[in-house]
Amino acid sequence: MRSARRDIRRTLAATAAIALFAAACGGDGDGGGDGGEGSGAVGLMHGITGEQEQAALQAAVDAFEESTGNTVNVEASPDFDTTIVTRTTGGNAPDVALYPQPGVLERIAAAGNVVPLEEAGVDVGALEGDLIDGMIDTGTFEDETYGVVVKLNLKSLLWYSPAGLDDIGVEVPETWDDLQAAADQFASDNSGDQSRAPWCIGMESGGDTGWVATDWIEDIMLRLHGPDVYDQWVEHELEFDSPEVREAFEMLEEIWFDEDQVVGGTTAILQTPFLQGNAPMFNDPAGCLFHRQAGFIAGEFPDDAELGTDFDMAYFPAIDESVGNPVLFAGDLAAIHTDNPVAAELVEFLASEEGQTAWMEHEGAGALSVRSEIDPGIYPTEELTLQGEILSGADFARFDASDVMPGEVGTGAFWTEIVGWLNGTQDLDATLQNIDAAWPSEA
Repeated sequence: MRSARRDIRRTLAATAAIALFAAACGGDGDGGGDGGEGSGAVGLMHGITGEQEQAALQAAVDAFEESTGNTVNVEASPDFDTTIVTRTTGGNAPDVALYPQPGVLERIAAAGNVVPLEEAGVDVGALEGDLIDGMIDTGTFEDETYGVVVKLNLKSLLWYSPAGLDDIGVEVPETWDDLQAAADQFASDNSGDQSRAPWCIGMESGGDTGWVATDWIEDIMLRLHGPDVYDQWVEHELEFDSPEVREAFEMLEEIWFDEDQVVGGTTAILQTPFLQGNAPMFNDPAGCLFHRQAGFIAGEFPDDAELGTDFDMAYFPAIDESVGNPVLFAGDLAAIHTDNPVAAELVEFLASEEGQTAWMEHEGAGALSVRSEIDPGIYPTEELTLQGEILSGADFARFDASDVMPGEVGTGAFWTEIVGWLNGTQDLDATLQNIDAAWPSEA
């Protein structure tokens, strides 16, 4: 994504990068190594917390070490976003870091504390030809590439009850109109029974409550207006209180504020923990038809639930045929902070076919490859294989907007103001205006 709103002067960034190089070469850095092919060491910092996910990353690291003869010192940080800012501003940056939020990477790059990938020795042009559209743009700010997505989690998924669809004699929806028609039929058949409704939705997430709704808005924005308008919105060149964004909120409102469309009604959305929102889908008979959530949610389904029988998965349908078939995703971007030459080798390897295969074939990865062509047989589960097929059939992909926006908005006002809207304390006008007002003036 090309950022047009931040004033990052390249000469200043280059000067800061040179100063950072000098600090790293002085030997005080945590992960800096000798460099040199086959004989160097490199530090890798990440914020991945799950044991199985860490094991999957380690499988890719092991493959790199075996392939190159280099050594990787891996460091997990449970408070990554805070730690990486402290480390980079304090002259103790890791050689390579995996960023789950592009917005954090962009702010650190603006401060001159990230080395542009090409300057570090990464062949960005070659990567761009091998990776899915959006993997390079996500880490590109002011026409300089500071990061590349190396791990992808698909969000644009529609989980559904096969039995529920069979009960109403409806095929799996392939268009938005088909989706709404199926939902309306199920709602009509169960009118007055709030324990059975077309949609299962839960968004309670403690202090993070609100993100489930932002994911919906992002998916709808992509489907209504396409990638260019989406990018303008993410950069606040297009305000929240604009006709385009308002249309997305109003489309969400048609489902979320309709007591017949959601199990338990709108109130239940706010009260139901997001990990438990899918539960009614597994009732007998099915309490709901549909649940929109990212791929990770399959890990929260009943242990004995079987894909194709008790639940199934499809692409969250497109809205406007002229826009095409977009997908929303989250993931991790690899960025370089020092002049260690092994850092470029590691980043390129993590994005390579060998590195991606070693990483994504591990049973704990739970993620998809960022490469445009990859053997779908690498995925350890049928769910991931199906997700890989959905991803390969997409026309374009975009990173989760709230993770790219400034923190005051993306993980702040965007979340909290939506909660205020849903609980009835404010109308849509105030919601959109309040989010705009939270946008930092320097961003």
